[in-house]
Amino acid sequence: MWSVNFVALEENIAMNTTSENPLDIYPNLLEGGKEGQIYKDLKNFFYYSQIRAKKENTTKARILDGKIPIDEIPNLMCALGYYPTQLEIKNMQDEIKYSNIHKGEYKTELYLDTFVKLFINHRPVYGLTKQYIKTRLDILVNDAEDRSSLSRDEF
Repeated sequence: MWSVNFVALEENIAMNTTSENPLDIYPNLLEGGKEGQIYKDLKNFFYYSQIRAKKENTTKARILDGKIPIDEIPNLMCALGYYPTQLEIKNMQDEIKYSNIHKGEYKTELYLDTFVKLFINHRPVYGLTKQYIKTRLDILVNDAEDRSSLSRDEF
């Protein structure tokens, strides 16, 4: 019933072992890869979040350590056009917080490469375009014209 593609498995293993950091493959999954606009925006927003976390209204020199607190995740997601629910935010924060629980520690901060992985794994696959919303509303309006009302479940 099942077959295993061993070539794909071997390629996956080879790809993950050629890099010192296995999270390096994630930026390539974004549109345009590391040179694309999404990754550039993501990186800029991440750096700004570091500044926000270190109090942006100061004249003192800042030492940025490459990490942001997990409380910044919702702001970053919204800046990138994904507006998660409170439950989704909690799930993302818990995913980071408990990622090292086997070592008996909680993570309260994350690095850029970890955020890229989080963004790719949690954002919607396809954005909602105006045409998509219009088409769905047309279906709803046309269906409602056939009847005098729609039930809550149908809506």
